[in-house]
Amino acid sequence: MISFRDEENRKKRNSLTENLQKLLDIINENPEYYPGSFHEDVDISEIIQIIYDVLYNNKNNTSLHLIIDKNPNNSLDLTIDKIESQL
Repeated sequence: MISFRDEENRKKRNSLTENLQKLLDIINENPEYYPGSFHEDVDISEIIQIIYDVLYNNKNNTSLHLIIDKNPNNSLDLTIDKIESQL
């Protein structure tokens, strides 16, 4: 039982360490597009440019998850939900 709890705590610590490292990478590199970034009043051409920048200008990125919201005035808001990369 003790080893199970130790293993569980180790997983939590590793997860926290990984999340903090991602946050530090965002702060240090100061990218325009990162998981959780929100962009108001974008148009289709900007969305295409973001996809190109994230997936093709950074060869390590393999997947991009976007949330696009249509506003009552027909403008679009974009949230980058997730960026997956191979290491």
